[in-house]
Amino acid sequence: MKTIIWPSYIDANITRKFGRKLSKAESVEEPKVKEISQALRKHKIEHIVEHDKAFPATWWEKSGRIIIKDNQTPKMELLRLISKSIKQSR
Repeated sequence: MKTIIWPSYIDANITRKFGRKLSKAESVEEPKVKEISQALRKHKIEHIVEHDKAFPATWWEKSGRIIIKDNQTPKMELLRLISKSIKQSR
């Protein structure tokens, strides 16, 4: 199964209405695609980075996205793992 991760999913500055999936306590301030990619590499999760893509709710910002192919981990668990890893690296 293919999973798409947008930085907005874990951004503490974004409201749930505009796409944040985690609670503010679990989220990070302005996550970058590069940070998400590093977190996934740290956990040996294969992924593809697409820098020129825009999250539909903020179509004017090219925030980029991450595609994870053959993912068996639930999306919320994966988002928590990424967020925790970014917090530790900052």
